[in-house]
Amino acid sequence: MLREAKEILNMVGFKVKHVVKSGEKPPEGTSIDGILVKILGYNWESLTDLISYGFSTLNFNPKRQGLKKPLKTPIATLEDIKYVLSSQTFTRRDAVGRTSELFDPCSIWEPLKFQVKQRLVPLNGKPWDEPLSEELVDEWCEILVKFVDIPKFKVSQSVVPKTANLK
Repeated sequence: MLREAKEILNMVGFKVKHVVKSGEKPPEGTSIDGILVKILGYNWESLTDLISYGFSTLNFNPKRQGLKKPLKTPIATLEDIKYVLSSQTFTRRDAVGRTSELFDPCSIWEPLKFQVKQRLVPLNGKPWDEPLSEELVDEWCEILVKFVDIPKFKVSQSVVPKTANLK
């Protein structure tokens, strides 16, 4: 079946470079660390068949030519977020920007995204670049600290129970 899939993809102009199979270690060249494979913004551990969110870290630096300057120290706690936000303004644009960074094409993390999107509603009608009140910034700090833990959550990629008889 793999051969047929490669042939069909080749006929429509797709060249298959690598095939990663569930339950197996990723082939050479498909993973930076030999464990995780990046796919659709997720990290997939093919050996254990677990998916985690591919979000790396909160970074409040502005994008320049599509990239953000790395942080001097990573954000890991609520205090870290408050410290970073105390040195800059936090606006409606920033809140929407952080929310839109949650790329989740399979809607695995939709419950978390929904909670974050609900917090955008009170910002409707506010000017995009006007600093938010201290109360709203504190509320957003509480929301953003949840982003730190997102990559720690893992879900099974398989929807077929291991006990299922597929023969």
